Amino acid sequence: MLNIKPTIFILGTDHFSGHDNGDMFQSEKQDMLSNRKQNEIKEVIACLKKFEPTKVALEYPQELQSDLNERYVSYLNKDYTLTINEFDQIGLRLAKECKHNQVYAVDWNKDQKDIPDMSKWKDTDLFKEVTKIGEDLLYATNTYKQNHSLKDFLLWLNQTPNILKNQEIYMKLALVGNENNPDGATWTAKYWYYRNMLIYKNLVNLIDNKEERIFVLYGFGHLHLLLQFLRESGIFDVKVASDYLS
Repeated sequence: MLNIKPTIFILGTDHFSGHDNGDMFQSEKQDMLSNRKQNEIKEVIACLKKFEPTKVALEYPQELQSDLNERYVSYLNKDYTLTINEFDQIGLRLAKECKHNQVYAVDWNKDQKDIPDMSKWKDTDLFKEVTKIGEDLLYATNTYKQNHSLKDFLLWLNQTPNILKNQEIYMKLALVGNENNPDGATWTAKYWYYRNMLIYKNLVNLIDNKEERIFVLYGFGHLHLLLQFLRESGIFDVKVASDYLS
């Protein structure tokens, strides 16, 4: 007998809008509402639709689930104009194409006690090394994005070398500090890993049956940990960008 598992497809993206999401590095923004970009988005949606998702999960605060659903229902009723944000341009549009009744907010990003302020280490050599890695990856991201379609850019962004290079930032950041104040390790464990573990938990909680096919749209920086958690859980059959955008 086949061991049928729920399927999950996680697509990493950059943030289309310039909203302050706390990211250390933010890519250059493009006019996602231009005719060219709108056609590119339609091409991406057509590819993602082939996954046949039963649920669409978005990087949106879980405590604002009702707000997200109100937005989606208004969009279905043609009372809402999509913003430039990726959860609108890709998430809501994909859910509508798949005739879903709702979308799912699965993010967690709250202030926690005892999370150190890493900016006090910005003048140290190790923090400067972290910054250099991030700036180099950001430069490569902006360069590739400017010269390729959205579909090709998303494929590139979701490639393993880029995912690992981004994870290197967090692994180096975890070393920032000293013996008495291991602030980098504290921040990485108590905030970054904790946040992603809660996102993973929220995704698992979306499962209603073994035939579930969950599409997840998330900031590229989360990919390494979310893919690790999802794969190592043994709960899901995990799909990635190259399975549907190639």
